[in-house]
Amino acid sequence: MAHQSRTLIALLLTLGLVVLLMPAVALAAPPKPPAGSCIGTDACTGNTGSLQTNACVGVFACLNNAGSINKDACQGDPTIAPFVGVCERNTGAVGVGACLGTEACFVNHGTVAKGACVGEAACLGNTGAVGEGACISESPDSAACQSNTGRISKHACQGAFACFRNAGAVGENSCVGENACLSNRFTIAKNSCRGSDACLSLHGNVSAGSCTGDFACNNAGSDGAIGTNACNGLFACNNNPGPIAAGTCNGPPVGGKGVCEM
Repeated sequence: MAHQSRTLIALLLTLGLVVLLMPAVALAAPPKPPAGSCIGTDACTGNTGSLQTNACVGVFACLNNAGSINKDACQGDPTIAPFVGVCERNTGAVGVGACLGTEACFVNHGTVAKGACVGEAACLGNTGAVGEGACISESPDSAACQSNTGRISKHACQGAFACFRNAGAVGENSCVGENACLSNRFTIAKNSCRGSDACLSLHGNVSAGSCTGDFACNNAGSDGAIGTNACNGLFACNNNPGPIAAGTCNGPPVGGKGVCEM
C-alpha cells in the first residue's frame, strides 16, 4: 500500500510539473481597425459592429456601436469632446459618407443610406429608414430628422427641423426648408412641402408636386387630402381644411392672403 501511495504522489508531482512547464496560451488581440478608422478618444471602445476605412472619427464616435459602419461614415471632430459621440450606441446600418456631424446618429436604430444624416443631431434617435442624401441640416441648421420613425426617401428633409419627429412616409425631394414637415404623421409624395413651414401642422396626405412655398399648407388638410400639383405659392392653402383638388390653389397671395388661405 505504501508503495502505491508513493507511486501516486510521484505521478501527481509529474503532472503538476508538466502543467507548469506548458507554454501560456496567448489571448487573441482585438482586431485592428481599418485604415483611418477609430480616431479619437474612445472612438471605438466597446464596438462590436463592422467597420470600413475612414469610419468612426471623433471623440466617442462609435462608442458601444453594434451596427455596420461603411467607409467615410460616422465622422465628428477628433479633437473636441462632445457630450455624446456621432454614432455612439448606434445599432443600424450606416452607408458610405453618412452620419457626419456632432451627435448626427447618436442612438440611431434605423437604416441610413449613402450621404444621409449630415449635421448636428441630424438623425439623433432615428428608428426609421433614411434614403440617400436625405436628412441634411448643416450648420447653423440642426436636427433635420431627429427622432424620426418614418420612411424618408432620397434627398428629402433638408433644413433645420425639416422632419423632426416625422412618423409618416416622405417622398423624394420633399420637406425642404426649416420646419417644413415638423412632426408630420402623413404620406407626402415626391417634390412636395418645399419652403419654410410649408407643411407644418399638416392634417392630411399630400400628393406629388404640391405645397411649395412658405406656409403653403400649414395647418391644412383636416377634412381631406391635397391633390397633385396643388397649393403652390406663399400661404397658398394656409389653414385650409381641404380637400384640395388637383391643379388648384396655385399662385401668389391675393389681397395679402394666400390664394386659398382660410
